[in-house]
Amino acid sequence: MRMSHRGPFLLLFATGRQLSTLLQEEMKGAPLTPDEFAVTSVLRLEQPIRPTELARLTGLRPTTLSNYLRRFEADGVVSRRRDPDDGRASLVELTAEGVARTEACFPAFGSAIGSFQKALAEAGVPELDVVETLESVSRALDLALEKLAAERAAEERVRPARRRG
Repeated sequence: MRMSHRGPFLLLFATGRQLSTLLQEEMKGAPLTPDEFAVTSVLRLEQPIRPTELARLTGLRPTTLSNYLRRFEADGVVSRRRDPDDGRASLVELTAEGVARTEACFPAFGSAIGSFQKALAEAGVPELDVVETLESVSRALDLALEKLAAERAAEERVRPARRRG
């Protein structure tokens, strides 16, 4: 039986892979990989920032982001400091080297954006429609994740009570 259409999760998976391929092709030879550039470009716009907020903005798991940040710190791309508002938290920001590497990726990233925008125009799809739809999808996924986390937390609170009774 053939699929009459792809469902939303398969479409998101496939478009994620397509985007990854486009970025990898366009950014060959750039000083950062597309994934690294995603992190450093958000840092460039939002710094200084707490790692938890950076993970939220990039969609990375905190442990995955932590691995990037450790490697970036060792390479002199980012620096960490204590958050003056909360001494238990840290803030990360790009070093001059991190800014230079990020900005060196702009031409290749711009080329990827241009390729995509050209394809949208040729297909007669307004870019703003795509952005609005993707923002809606992102909000829906955030909500689903929040509900799942709340359900899991409630289950964890119930489990110990059952063991005692």
